[in-house]
Amino acid sequence: MKFFRLGIIILTIWGVASSCEKAKDLEFVRVAGINFDNLGFSKSVVRLTLAYYNPNNFKLKLKDASFDLFMDDNLVGHSLQDTMIAIPAKDTFYFPVKLEVNMENVFKNALGALMNKEVTIKATGNCKVGKGGVYLPFPIKCETKQPIKFF
Repeated sequence: MKFFRLGIIILTIWGVASSCEKAKDLEFVRVAGINFDNLGFSKSVVRLTLAYYNPNNFKLKLKDASFDLFMDDNLVGHSLQDTMIAIPAKDTFYFPVKLEVNMENVFKNALGALMNKEVTIKATGNCKVGKGGVYLPFPIKCETKQPIKFF
């Protein structure tokens, strides 16, 4: 009887330890959409939809995202999100972003964008990702080259 209890305890510990695998980083896929809500000469509001892939075998939740947006390494805007987003397991999910853009910095980059026909867009910041009420800080890092077509 003692060996049976010991066997059950060992199997239970093994089962719990194997189910607690380390979470893999979310992978940036693409910018899925861009909408301009409020355009102005000093400040504009832009809504982006970012696509990410969750390579983990379990669902997660994302909250409290804060990041800065850079265009060719120049700060152009900041976003603060406090909405809870459900992240499905082994699937792509979409992260809606409301971004306040400093148009002065965008206009500084406009000449370079016209000359290069392409800009590098980079976002850096932090958010909290977790499950079961336990949230850990997660860095936001994504970078993409976006072609600019005026004509």
